[in-house]
Amino acid sequence: MIEQAIATLGSESGIWWMAGAYFGLVFAERIYHLLKGGHYDNADALCSIGLNLLGSAIKLVFGLILPFALYIWTYDNLRLLTIDNLAIAALAAFIIHELAYYWDHRLGHRVGLLWAFHSIHHSSNEFNHSTSARGFVLDNIPRGPLDAIAALIGVPPIVFLGVSALKNIWGIWNHASYVGSLGLAEHILATPRNHMVHHANQPHYIDKNYSQVLILWDRLFGSFEPYGERPIVGLVKQVHDNNPLTAQFAGIRQLAERVGHADRWQDKLLYLWKPPEWSHDGLCRSDCPKYGMAHEKTLEPAE
Repeated sequence: MIEQAIATLGSESGIWWMAGAYFGLVFAERIYHLLKGGHYDNADALCSIGLNLLGSAIKLVFGLILPFALYIWTYDNLRLLTIDNLAIAALAAFIIHELAYYWDHRLGHRVGLLWAFHSIHHSSNEFNHSTSARGFVLDNIPRGPLDAIAALIGVPPIVFLGVSALKNIWGIWNHASYVGSLGLAEHILATPRNHMVHHANQPHYIDKNYSQVLILWDRLFGSFEPYGERPIVGLVKQVHDNNPLTAQFAGIRQLAERVGHADRWQDKLLYLWKPPEWSHDGLCRSDCPKYGMAHEKTLEPAE
């Protein structure tokens, strides 16, 4: 059964299975909220779906075809050995993809330009299945070379692609708004609660819980934060734009705003490399974790 699933998801039909999982979960979650009478922001969800559809064609090239071409070339020309056993190949693919995902994700939060691309995923002020595929076409640039490590050690392309697709379906599910605490699983897996922490903009939650399936990586690399107070999701400087044509540039606009405060070209370039909360003059702006609190204080009436 697992062999068949990997073979199917690793084939040309894999992308359709992932699309089916995404839209199926989005639809089921919307029905759930209709039946329960809970809050659901339709405009935000439609914006997320629009961002997904707008970027799909371009991201198919930059996010799938080119990285997979690199994977196949590495496998055909540079691999050090060949793993014929499916169980071993699938396990190796899982571990390498997990680590590639973690470090690509962490870089996306800690490098200014990469954050400008990745922050679109965090620009929704809602947490649900629709936000799971909300993204910018140039996001996840480092992941292709990191994934190619699996090709180097001999994981067949179809196995790696199939395992990646299975893991990405988990990545859609762990944006579920309707799942509460899963007990002991919260200590092991990147559950919806653990991932909601990742989407939160409170200072102690920012840049935590990067993992896709196993939260153990965050525990190992010191980036784990348990679910405590209710997370407030969205960017530190929140975006209230439900037009997919303009919302996709929210991160680039915020980066340009920070760069615009610098006079020296050296400082302007540093904004592309330094973490998003960095500023050349030490002032808290835009993506600074305490920006929201500082902004609220400026709005308080004088005594």
